[in-house]
Amino acid sequence: MKKEDEDFYLKLWLYDPHFINSQIVVAYRNCLDFYDETFKRRQENKRFPFDKFHSLRDKLEQFEWDLHIESDYYDENDLNEWLEEGALTEKEVSRIKEKAYDAVRIKDEDGSFLQYSLDKGDVWIGALRR
Repeated sequence: MKKEDEDFYLKLWLYDPHFINSQIVVAYRNCLDFYDETFKRRQENKRFPFDKFHSLRDKLEQFEWDLHIESDYYDENDLNEWLEEGALTEKEVSRIKEKAYDAVRIKDEDGSFLQYSLDKGDVWIGALRR
C-alpha cells in the first residue's frame, strides 16, 4: 500500500471473545473512510487484554488499540416474522428488546422499522504505532 503513494486504511480487528472473526482490514481510494463507522466505540475504558494473547504480546504491543462493541442486530420486522412463524416466543423477543443497548429507526423504500443492537463482545481495533 505504501508503494501506491496514497492514503489507506490498514487496521487489525481483534474480536474478544470471538477471536475467530478477527481480521486484517485494508482499504483505500473510494473506500478509504468506509470502515470508520463500522463499530460503535465502547464508552467503558478497559485495558487491552494482553494476558489473553501472551504468545503474541510482543507483536500486539506494536499497535495502538481502540475499544469498540461487537454487535448483533435484530430488525423489528424479522423479530415479528420469527414470532409469527413460532421460531421465537414473546418472551424471547422481549428479552432481545430489553437487552438492546441501542434501537435505531431505519428508513427504507418500504417504510421504517426499528433495529435493535445487542452487545456480544469487544472489538479491539489496532493501528501500527508510527
